[in-house]
Amino acid sequence: MLVLYPELEQKELIDQSNTTLLPLIRKIRQVFEDHFDRTWFAIIIDGLPIDFRTIRMIRELVGLQSIHVGDEWFIYQAVVELSRFSLLIRKFLLPVLKERLGVSGLIPHRIVRDRTQYILRRFVAYTFPFNLERLEALTAELRTQLLDTFPTLEPPA
Repeated sequence: MLVLYPELEQKELIDQSNTTLLPLIRKIRQVFEDHFDRTWFAIIIDGLPIDFRTIRMIRELVGLQSIHVGDEWFIYQAVVELSRFSLLIRKFLLPVLKERLGVSGLIPHRIVRDRTQYILRRFVAYTFPFNLERLEALTAELRTQLLDTFPTLEPPA
């Protein structure tokens, strides 16, 4: 098929991106800011092999208000970093989450003594896996939509 006006096709792709990708990015922003971009979270991931660049790229992704020509490459890289972030959290934090939050019965001398803090941290420990699953599902959905719109982003296998 011969494309006479590639700039029109590109504009249509960007318009489509703004209607399909931005709502997903907003959902990711909500989950990320509510559950992962918090002070308490920064404290419990201290020492884990998470690169500052990863967090920076995720913050830049969730801060997008509109998509322009060329942003698809950044979004793809940010999705890769978001996937890496989820994998590292699942591998290194989930198995020791209660211990890091100070609510594990396995280490009784490190249990948080403040009753309110204990209840809040137990709630976080209980809901955290679900919130991580939500972040992973939204990331996968964003990746699928992105590659449906810009199939050339996927490196050959």
